[in-house]
Amino acid sequence: MFLVIMPQYSTGYNAALIDKYDRLLSLDEPKIILVGDSSVAYGFDSVRIEQAFGMPVVNFGLNRDLGQQFYTNLIKPHIRENDIIVIAPAGFDDYAVSMRDPVVTLVTLENNFHLWRGVPLREYYTLLHTFPIYLNRAAWHLLTNSGNQPVQGHNSRTAFNEQGDIVYPRPNYVDYTGYYGIEFDGDQLSEHMTKYWNDYNEFVISRGASLFMSSPPILDSSIRIDLDLLQRQLDEDLNFPMISRLEDYAYPVHYFLDTYAHLNDSGVDVRTEQFIFDLSNALAN
Repeated sequence: MFLVIMPQYSTGYNAALIDKYDRLLSLDEPKIILVGDSSVAYGFDSVRIEQAFGMPVVNFGLNRDLGQQFYTNLIKPHIRENDIIVIAPAGFDDYAVSMRDPVVTLVTLENNFHLWRGVPLREYYTLLHTFPIYLNRAAWHLLTNSGNQPVQGHNSRTAFNEQGDIVYPRPNYVDYTGYYGIEFDGDQLSEHMTKYWNDYNEFVISRGASLFMSSPPILDSSIRIDLDLLQRQLDEDLNFPMISRLEDYAYPVHYFLDTYAHLNDSGVDVRTEQFIFDLSNALAN
């Protein structure tokens, strides 16, 4: 019965994970994998990155609600020799690694059982406990014939290009008063996160690949911490390169779209140019 009901969200934004994963599987040559949440999906021009480094790119960013560990788990078996993995997290605290919304996770996974390998074992109980909520919603879409309908705009599966970037035109920012003001104040690097990332670096090295970290986009008016202090923590505590200076990724509001994590077209251009510069320096050194 479950398989009859699912899927119902195959045209939505989260379904783009299927296409991103298929692209990852299709590449046998050395590649660049950008790992993160929606700030990665909305934040890069991967075609320009491919041209700069002569390597195919997979933009593996999607949604913060799934947790960082979901993405790093999912790409693990497919990391090959000479791959370049770049983590660009939206946050550096313990909360960032864990699943935030099990319903969103189930909407993303649906009956794509090969993607469940990204879910940490500790999260399975929560997902199974939440499954009836998802199933009821999916059944409602089936009964009302409202599931799997075409979705327009940047929150759709068709908004992504082959590399996994959001390419739906978004030239201007949308002023959601009060929502842009999410403060960049609680993301100090914790010991738990340091260990998590350093352990992941050991795995990446064991596969003959390289791990780097890049900065998320930061709304300049939302900064409530000492960026220099956080920068020193990242530089000193990580066993792999933090290629970015956080201050270089602090942007004014007109580079954003509708949240502190989503860049518009101008923001993508600025961030991609800075990222290419940073990664070029890191590889040269």
